[in-house]
Amino acid sequence: MKKTLFSICALLLSLTASAQLVDTPEGRLIDNMYRTSDSWVKKSWTSMEAGKYEGLVSKIVEGKDGCLYVYNPLSGLDSKSWLKLEKVSDGKYKAVLPQVIYKDNNGGDDDDESVSSERIFTLNRMKNKGNDKYEVVAKDKNYMEFTWDGTTLKMLGVGSKNEILGMVYNKDTWESRYGDWGVTIQTFDNSLVTPPASAEKKQYTLTTKEETSPRIIETAVSGDDIYLKGIFKSKKLADVWVKLTRQGDKAVMLTNQYLGRTVKTDFMNYSNDMAEYHTYAAAFDNATTVADKLEFTINAADGKLTSDKMLRIVMGKSSAANMPKEELETLEDIVLTPYQHKAGNPETPKLHYCSAVESYDYSTTTITLAFYVKNVDVDGNYLNPEKMYYNVYINDSKEPFKFTKSQFFYLDKDMTDIPFNYKDKRNDDIKIAGDQRILHFYDASIRKLSVVMVYEEDGKKYSSEPMTTQVTTTGIENATINKNTTEKYYTVDGRQLQHLQKGLNVVKSSDGTTRKVLVK
Repeated sequence: MKKTLFSICALLLSLTASAQLVDTPEGRLIDNMYRTSDSWVKKSWTSMEAGKYEGLVSKIVEGKDGCLYVYNPLSGLDSKSWLKLEKVSDGKYKAVLPQVIYKDNNGGDDDDESVSSERIFTLNRMKNKGNDKYEVVAKDKNYMEFTWDGTTLKMLGVGSKNEILGMVYNKDTWESRYGDWGVTIQTFDNSLVTPPASAEKKQYTLTTKEETSPRIIETAVSGDDIYLKGIFKSKKLADVWVKLTRQGDKAVMLTNQYLGRTVKTDFMNYSNDMAEYHTYAAAFDNATTVADKLEFTINAADGKLTSDKMLRIVMGKSSAANMPKEELETLEDIVLTPYQHKAGNPETPKLHYCSAVESYDYSTTTITLAFYVKNVDVDGNYLNPEKMYYNVYINDSKEPFKFTKSQFFYLDKDMTDIPFNYKDKRNDDIKIAGDQRILHFYDASIRKLSVVMVYEEDGKKYSSEPMTTQVTTTGIENATINKNTTEKYYTVDGRQLQHLQKGLNVVKSSDGTTRKVLVK
């Protein structure tokens, strides 16, 4: 029944609205434009908030028919459609609405596949009827006016969220994740930073507050200009340059240096925003204050550059009105050090914790060893992590421990030398979390663990001092069980259990003793 209703609505819309324009209209295409809009901005798949889209990639066609056509006309929606603007007079245009902008197949829940579930969405001028609920305006007012001077398109006549350019289905149902009340689309002439061909190529190591293990970045020096390539970790930006300029004992990086076109999933594992943005490297004094430049102090003795401010990736040009709402990538407390290759003994790992936890029935002991590593030598100089590994020693053994696939199921193979950046297929028993390494062992006889970092070059091994720790028992109490006693299990509020459960349990033994047991 629901599918049938949607089909009727789709038929009515097809009679009252123009067909969806998906093919690029004939005319002069102006591509790679910069769009700013005051809009309802998606917070999740089903919620939104009043905000701003800054730096959306856009394009316009000046049609042979005298009309203008705007691609993806609704902010945040990858509709792959064009909105038609009819010419009224020189520099003035009107979008006569409704116009079909988007279609999907989420319209039905019936089992009858012969009935179409297609929903047809149209763009309309809508007014707020209270509590941010919208309805389509009267038919004779259903249009949007624009100005166009050949470089800038502006939407007129709304200016606040009391009236919006919105998307509806079922004739008057607002699709509440989308709606614009201020739109400006401009031609765009920013270009990527490129060092001159004559620039001297060098290498620096980079560390930050967030990334304490150094990595090598490429630099190019031309006079007072220092170009840095790939300072951000995103693979999309691996070959992108930013520019610093020497000013006495300082080096200055101007804000809003163009990084190219990206989507949020270039930096995040997941985002419900699939739009493409013009993206910038922007300077900030702190997390909430934009800056016009990022200053580095240059150490005259070793050429090291340091800054205590922040450099962030921002979609669109940063400003007080365009503060990042999502953490794409931030570099804080940046240190750039001229790189000179040098082999040496690795820095000793730093212990985080080492603990043993027994299962609820005491049949299995899980030992967790967590420690921090850096790919540096004892003097803090960079070591190539591809040439580093570590060995683990159990109790007082002189031979390194072998991690076997029979015991550690997610390994690629039996392993004694664990590569610096290795994690198993589930990131579980041999795990990486930033600079931290986490290992699991399943042997109750282990009382002591040691880790030694090893760096190999030209057939020579350089080893760190061992990091050694005793195993500490935590979680479930390491109680001595009398085989002749029986036990009963209770919740903390006195309810009897058939067996131990996750959380805090009270165990009463037949010998009269009571203890608390925490099961994780």
